[in-house]
Amino acid sequence: MSRRSKLKARPDKERTSKTESPASTELPAPSQVPRKIGLELLVFAVGAVLMGLEIAGSRVLAPYFGNSVFVWGSLISVFLVALSVGYFFGGRIADHYPSQALLNSICVAVSLLIFAIALLSRGLCGALVDAGLGEQFGPLVAATLLFLPPSVGMGMVSPFAVRLATRSISSIGKISGTLYALSTGGSIAGTLFTTFVLIPLIGVSTILKGLSLALLVVSLLTFPFSKRARAVASATMIALLILISLASQGPSAAFGRFDETLLDVDTPYHHISVVDNQGSRQLRFDRYIESAILTSPPYPSLARYTNYFHMAFLAKPEIRCTLFIGAGGGIGPREFHMQDPAMEIDVADVDPKVLEIARTHFFLDDSPKIRLFAEDGRMFLRRSANRYDCVILDAFSAGGRIPWHLVTREFLELCRDRMTADGVFLMNINSSLEGRLSPIFQSMYRTFDSVFPNTYVFAMQHRESGDTSTMNIILLATPNKNRISPAEWTARADRHQSQSYVTKAHLNYMLEDLLINLPDVSRAPIFSDDYAPIESMPF
Repeated sequence: MSRRSKLKARPDKERTSKTESPASTELPAPSQVPRKIGLELLVFAVGAVLMGLEIAGSRVLAPYFGNSVFVWGSLISVFLVALSVGYFFGGRIADHYPSQALLNSICVAVSLLIFAIALLSRGLCGALVDAGLGEQFGPLVAATLLFLPPSVGMGMVSPFAVRLATRSISSIGKISGTLYALSTGGSIAGTLFTTFVLIPLIGVSTILKGLSLALLVVSLLTFPFSKRARAVASATMIALLILISLASQGPSAAFGRFDETLLDVDTPYHHISVVDNQGSRQLRFDRYIESAILTSPPYPSLARYTNYFHMAFLAKPEIRCTLFIGAGGGIGPREFHMQDPAMEIDVADVDPKVLEIARTHFFLDDSPKIRLFAEDGRMFLRRSANRYDCVILDAFSAGGRIPWHLVTREFLELCRDRMTADGVFLMNINSSLEGRLSPIFQSMYRTFDSVFPNTYVFAMQHRESGDTSTMNIILLATPNKNRISPAEWTARADRHQSQSYVTKAHLNYMLEDLLINLPDVSRAPIFSDDYAPIESMPF
């Protein structure tokens, strides 16, 4: 062939190269071709475990940091950061090492990290509390240490799966849409199943171990092994985790040397324990003592603030119908029933298990005069047609925080509208009167003052510990415009005939906690449905 012919041939070759068939859009094949169903199952399972872990995470943190907006803000932020990091690195690793064996290995590692949370979370959270991290920054640190590593691994799965499933650029939109839809579907299933099935039925430690085992099983079943190797690996890993779980089981968490745990149960709202100790009985929500009584008749309260509920009888001697919002150990309803067995008493508590425990373990009378309602107190009042002579609010979430929707002006107006004209409203809060720890009291007083003509303050321990220390503060308000003078309070206490364990001597002692001169609260914000930052206020 002449040189001229060779030169003519080159443009034809270049032209052919530039007009290659659409096969040039093919992506390099992964090292193993994944089974489509197995890959989709893995993506769905990871989505379910991810959201199950986030929901269960609130129960991990609540015993140490409460169930406040800080806990949920920390969890949501950590999981979003983890997903962002996982998406970023998952896509890049998949481009360089498109191997299903690697993807499944990541999922196996994630399952082991989740299992480790079940074993290590109590010790870690306790150490953070002991180190002085409070309920604002403590949950953020705990969530980062416990949940960030496994969540980053789960964030890597979806982009990794898209790369493995994609054979051609022309189909990448359909494949990515399908896999992300499966992941979201798994997240929905994990959220609903954990919230409505797992948490009401089993403990959080068991939930975490179950999530770990579920992800481990799916990861090993879809691993590109031979069938026999897959079965052996699955059985070995599951048996190993079960052995570790059994080895880590100790006796139920002991609270003290002489404690006897009568009940230990998880509900959608609390981890509840009933504990006896040398003649006393405590109701505990997570790590906090909610109620305490003596176990001999008449079962008096060891939480002294509940005795102050009896001050309602001095503000309104004839009480025929009372509503308690928040049951605790049923101490207030039981004491009011002792005072007047003919009184109609309604008790509203969002947790039905708490109501049951008040009957079964705290001697609340099974009387037709005492009606129990498993319902949020504000929702109950909204639908109630009753007019109450007395409304007592003693509702707390884990950590001693009052739910924000039960402190607003709108809620107090609802209570006032459901009360008789000379009724009485009473509320227990934890705060100080002045100083850095006083914002809750000062805002609550201003909110009361905006709704009721008269508000009275009984500050426990302020005579001993001063106005700047945290204490139980009882706010008692009436829609009656006639103010009760200190002398009249004393006269009413002298005339009062007590039928319960709250004696006249108790009443006279409690009257010494009545504040005559209040601190300046004019700068404190009034709580409303639009603005009630009680969860961020110190106490």
